[in-house]
Amino acid sequence: PLPAGLPLHSHQQQLEQQLKSNKRTAAGKSWEDLTLAQFPENDFRLFVGNLAKDIRDDQLAEAFRSRYPSFAMARICFNKHDSKSRGYGFVSLMDAKDCARALREMDQTWLGSRPIKVKRSEW
Repeated sequence: PLPAGLPLHSHQQQLEQQLKSNKRTAAGKSWEDLTLAQFPENDFRLFVGNLAKDIRDDQLAEAFRSRYPSFAMARICFNKHDSKSRGYGFVSLMDAKDCARALREMDQTWLGSRPIKVKRSEW
């Protein structure tokens, strides 16, 4: 059944996105990474590093959402074995100008107890 109020093409896009995955390889192991499918297509993605260990997804999201109207989502990466923050994450913006502004304005700004490092993401 289709979710109420969702056009058929949007539902198809959601299903396609859920089925998308990316094969990842590191340290001689390969696995399917479904997390990349969560990000919108054709977004402008930023790497955000030097995050304090106590920063949560919602705090990272709010730091960008409050300044950039095209903000789409933010995710912090966690260690799957102990669920602790790896100290970096990704922010997705839908507008190239917002992305360029975020690179200039947010790099070396303080979020929590540390100055964050913002770069254009390579994936």
